[in-house]
Amino acid sequence: MRIRAVPELFLGLLSLAVAAVWIGHIFASTIHDAKHAQDTITITGSARKPISADLVQWELEVKGEAGTEVAAAYDARTAGSSLATFLRKAGIAPKDISPEVVQSEVVTTRIDKKHTRTTYVVSQGYGVSSRQIDVVARAATRLGTLLERGIDVSAQPLAYVSTNLDAAKLDALAAATAEARRRAEILVKGLGGHLGRMRASSLGVYQITPRNSTEISDYGVNDTSSRLKDVTAVVSATFAVGS
Repeated sequence: MRIRAVPELFLGLLSLAVAAVWIGHIFASTIHDAKHAQDTITITGSARKPISADLVQWELEVKGEAGTEVAAAYDARTAGSSLATFLRKAGIAPKDISPEVVQSEVVTTRIDKKHTRTTYVVSQGYGVSSRQIDVVARAATRLGTLLERGIDVSAQPLAYVSTNLDAAKLDALAAATAEARRRAEILVKGLGGHLGRMRASSLGVYQITPRNSTEISDYGVNDTSSRLKDVTAVVSATFAVGS
């Protein structure tokens, strides 16, 4: 009985060993497949979309300063009338000129320990918004003629705006995404693999810069100083990778 029990015990142990090897092989294969199923690659793509401004905005202000509020208001009104006439003669349509709220300020200046001087300042802003960019640009170069006549006028730099900015952003985004995929395909193919579906993506801030500028900002650039601009989009895309 003991002699026959030894082979049976041996065969039982052998069967268990074979089963353990087989289960271990399946488990290892499963881990291998699961590992490769999670292989990914992250690539950054960028693209520029050139655009042109089709709208110009210009902020101006006139002031009247005098010893009384009435006199200051009169000077401001006279200066405003001169400015409006100048803009119209320059070719800017009246509908493109928007007068703003009149503001007044009292300025007290100390002359000596016992005496002060009170001055009243009345100001009014004017906003110009026009699609006649060349007309407004020429007017801006001749604004000094008003100063030569003693009219207290000041102006902000011209702001060039594109009303098609949203469409340009979408075009740049599509091109940047395509560029990220193209780069990933080249890299993965060079390593002997194949590129799968996009798993995730993130969009950086848009950079709206003067044409061919290399300026960037973590918060994004929104240039209004140039008529010709570039809209740059940057996309970080993660793709599945297969062997």
